[in-house]
Amino acid sequence: MNSYDNEDISEFEQSIAAYQKAVFQEKPYIQLCKSGDIFPQKGKNFYFDEDVQIAVFRDNQQLFAVSNICPHQYAAVICNGFLEEKTVTCPLHGWIYSLESGKALGSNARLTTYHIFEDAGLVWLEQPKKTRPLWLENF
Repeated sequence: MNSYDNEDISEFEQSIAAYQKAVFQEKPYIQLCKSGDIFPQKGKNFYFDEDVQIAVFRDNQQLFAVSNICPHQYAAVICNGFLEEKTVTCPLHGWIYSLESGKALGSNARLTTYHIFEDAGLVWLEQPKKTRPLWLENF
């Protein structure tokens, strides 16, 4: 790990520290927002750092959370995608991803998925982890 990575993790940890935390079924979660902040059929981006952004969707009263960064061109655009039948279409190039698995239909590409649920009018998200982006692996 070089100094760039250490600075990057520090920014991420500071971002996570701003959220209220709780443990559910032995897993750490963060209180993401109020339930009313997530509108039907419209994505909302939650920014933790440049590499960890999470798009949250409400599709037929069910919540989904996936990486907001499309692996095709490493663009933070998934939250602006078109929702249909538990899928989201990337607005840049039309790749379609399952909101349940993160897998791109017809490709090996995948969005990271996160467990998300509502309780007492609040949205709770599995606490994201900082990982090295795949596009940096060859550098």
